[in-house]
Amino acid sequence: MPTALVFGGSGKTARHITRILVSKSYAVHSIIRNPSQTPDLESLGAKSIVQSIEEASVQDLVKTIRAVSPSVVIWAAGAGAGNPERTKTVDEEGAIKSFDAAAEAGVKRYVTISALDVRDRENRPTPDWYSEDDVKMSDRLWGVIKPFMLAKLAADRNLVTENGWRGLEYTIVRPGGLKNEPGKGTVSAGKVHLGTMVSREDVAAAVVAVIDQDETKGLAIDVVGGDTAIDEAIKTAAQRKVNCFDGYH
Repeated sequence: MPTALVFGGSGKTARHITRILVSKSYAVHSIIRNPSQTPDLESLGAKSIVQSIEEASVQDLVKTIRAVSPSVVIWAAGAGAGNPERTKTVDEEGAIKSFDAAAEAGVKRYVTISALDVRDRENRPTPDWYSEDDVKMSDRLWGVIKPFMLAKLAADRNLVTENGWRGLEYTIVRPGGLKNEPGKGTVSAGKVHLGTMVSREDVAAAVVAVIDQDETKGLAIDVVGGDTAIDEAIKTAAQRKVNCFDGYH
């Protein structure tokens, strides 16, 4: 039976990921901070692990990962954009600790959920597929949640540039604005535009589709609402080797 370890398992997207993986006969273990969340996760079929990502050391996380021995690690944790200090300790520093721990524990497959438009805006060009509306939306987005975007940029950059020694088979899934409506089962993936929101349920399905497709390894794939079946959208982006972070970090 394949096994998944989910960081941030109590989040809304993570719960959808858990439900889908359990339906595909995965054993799912979720790292959570609050033990009161355990019953909800167990009702989805997951086993909970109470551990603070902020307080845990890399070695603490190595022990957790080795105990689970997962076939895939999924980063779905996040402090949100409201508290810049916690955003840095979770979304940046916590994520980097998990990269190190996965590598030391001997896990290869790693999928992380980042965000659309995470990029080095000061030193890299604007993506060539962006429209004028995309540029304006990017300016608004960064104006509102810049600490979150910078934390994601630092973590994603570290994942990519330090992978020579880690050797992770990673994929970065970069969803646009999230909504809680039921999933449609369709998205747009690859070089997309910024204006279309996507349901958390469809992002979860895209994460699972990424796990199933080896061609996504080493890629950063943007995902927004769209009309293409999720598996097909991910497969097409992977076959075309679309990497939306390459050259922009």
